[in-house]
Amino acid sequence: MDGFADIAVFTRVVEAHSFTKAGRQLGLTASGVSRAITRLERRLGARLLQRTTRSLSLTDDGAAYYERCKKILVELEDAEGAVSRSRNEPRGRLRVDAPTVLGRFVLGPALPGFLARYPELALDLSVRDHVIDPIAEGVDITLRMAELRDTELVSRSLGALRMVVAGSPRYFAQHGRPKRPDDLAHHALIGFLSGGAALPWRFRNDRLLAITGRFHTNSADASREAALAGLGLVHVYAFHIADELARGRLEAVLVDHERPPSPVHALYARERVATPKIRVFLDWVDQLLAKEAGAVRRTR
Repeated sequence: MDGFADIAVFTRVVEAHSFTKAGRQLGLTASGVSRAITRLERRLGARLLQRTTRSLSLTDDGAAYYERCKKILVELEDAEGAVSRSRNEPRGRLRVDAPTVLGRFVLGPALPGFLARYPELALDLSVRDHVIDPIAEGVDITLRMAELRDTELVSRSLGALRMVVAGSPRYFAQHGRPKRPDDLAHHALIGFLSGGAALPWRFRNDRLLAITGRFHTNSADASREAALAGLGLVHVYAFHIADELARGRLEAVLVDHERPPSPVHALYARERVATPKIRVFLDWVDQLLAKEAGAVRRTR
């Protein structure tokens, strides 16, 4: 058992890139973490980590050992989950990867309530906007906001998210309300920056509108505040401004020209489909997205 404990410490050090951070996550001191790594290296007769005062890196032996250990620990967690299914209690660590906008503005604010509901469950949430290999990275669930390409993973549809064009009542009082996408040529548009340029706005039938204007940003928060201040119109996911829409601080326009909502899918390995921790998380996300969609629909 001590050997397995040391392996768990080693994998956490690799993932945290720090003895101190790993110790904090595991409830150990940095010196306790160091002793565990030393014991493991002595037992194996090989150095696993190159350590200096400023850096921490894997040796070739350490990299190969880490990949094997990670798979073993995932199997142990799944075995624990299989046992817990008999009493239907989700437990263990769940690793989730989500697009930034979904993780930050939908999942993040609601996660404390989810974790309070399942005290035996721990969760690692990573947010990023590029496609990963969840099996290689040890991720249990990958959430994607797009149509799926061919995949060997199991997929589950979790609904769809709407994008809206919106502006403040003050802006509309001064500049009028656009009735068609063509009318936007006469309005101030707040663009969303990606790769140094403002992304075009997409409408029904895949119609694209190039964006020019005085203010562009890669921050959804900044674009919302600019719209509230009457600086122009924004094109954002409706959940990001749901509260402002409900209170009438922002108003949606061009509703009949909106593109179809972006589908949200969950991907996971076939052998993990029945684990309680995955099942309850997916059910929770499904309900969360339905609640978000319902709140937005009530503002229309």
